[in-house]
Amino acid sequence: MKPCFFNIALLLFSIHLQAQVVSGKVCDASVGSPLEYVSIGVINTTAGTITDEQGKFSFEIKGVPPDASVRFSMIGFKPQTFHISELTGKENIIRLTGEPLQLKEVVIKPSGRFRKLGTTSYSFHGGLAGWGGTDFGKGHEIGTKIDLGKLPVIIKSIHIHLSKQSFDTSLFRIHIRDLKDNMPDHELLNKNIIICLTKESGWEDIDLGKYNLVYSGEIALTLEWVKVRGLNKNKMVKMNGSKNYSAVVLFTIKKNQGCSYTRWGTEAKWNHDDNESPGFYLTIEE
Repeated sequence: MKPCFFNIALLLFSIHLQAQVVSGKVCDASVGSPLEYVSIGVINTTAGTITDEQGKFSFEIKGVPPDASVRFSMIGFKPQTFHISELTGKENIIRLTGEPLQLKEVVIKPSGRFRKLGTTSYSFHGGLAGWGGTDFGKGHEIGTKIDLGKLPVIIKSIHIHLSKQSFDTSLFRIHIRDLKDNMPDHELLNKNIIICLTKESGWEDIDLGKYNLVYSGEIALTLEWVKVRGLNKNKMVKMNGSKNYSAVVLFTIKKNQGCSYTRWGTEAKWNHDDNESPGFYLTIEE
């Protein structure tokens, strides 16, 4: 009977490992208030999530080794990193210290000349990229490479083509990063920019003029899934021939044009495809 008991114990231990979660709350260290939309991820894996309105978070760590590192980060705050073993088995309170990103000030005189940069057209046969579900996808990013040119320009607006949305509203955080070896690298934004997409399909035009975004050269422009609101069952669609309907936010993809970037976790490795681009473009003023 001993082998039987051993197997049962091993099974229970395995189930316990699979069910483990990391949970807690993230606060502003200076004032103690909860921080909403903090990105949390196990480095080089897809495990992670984003904090809610109360700064709370919870995510599974199935298959993640205890010496793996978890990173808590948000634009405007100094990131913190912990080993999984430091965070399991308790409710964590993580305090992030404000650290505004210092960028070199660039002043340009608006010329009144505007250009569109990125994927300005789409095809129904090009493909789709996005997320399904109400929680899966938090912290995941989809984006493209855009060449702003050698001289600084002002980013006036972003334009996003939705193929289908099953929600009343989906919230995304914009990221603008420089490139290293043709991959997204350092964040260039010094503030969080959260945008709301409300259309079921078609182009969404988001004004960015108030943020005074002035950049030059090649950038990686990505959207990070933050939150969805108001699942509308009348807008649900079939996915991959399934009989079950899925809650989705889907962007159109243009083949044989541009470059796409994706990562399926806030600290996951980046993927790129030089033969396609999501339906995103910028309007810039030179």
